[in-house]
Amino acid sequence: MTEVHEYERLAAEYRAQEAWGIPMSVREWYERRLAELRAELRRARHGRPLGEILVAMGAVDPKRLELALAEQKAEGGRRLLGEILLEKGWVDEDSLKLALKRQLSP
Repeated sequence: MTEVHEYERLAAEYRAQEAWGIPMSVREWYERRLAELRAELRRARHGRPLGEILVAMGAVDPKRLELALAEQKAEGGRRLLGEILLEKGWVDEDSLKLALKRQLSP
C-alpha cells in the first residue's frame, strides 16, 4: 500500500508543479519515479482485478471499463488502469482509492 500512497503523492505534486512550469530535469525525475512506481504496483500481488472491484462497487460502467482496458493495452500498459479512468472522468478519486484499498487488503 506504501507504493500507492507514494504514487498518489508524487502524481499530485507533479500536476501542481506542471501547472507552474517545471525545469526539464525535474520533470524527467518525476516521470522516471512515477514509471518506477507503476512498475512496482504492477508486480505486486493483488487480489481481484481493480476493474472488477470498481464494477462491483458500481463506480464504473462495464463498457467504459472495457474501453479503458483497450486503451491501456493499445499504449502498451504505459499507464495504470486507474490513471486512465480518472483522466477520462469515468471514476472519481474517492472510489478509486477505496477500490485500491480493497484490492490490496489481505
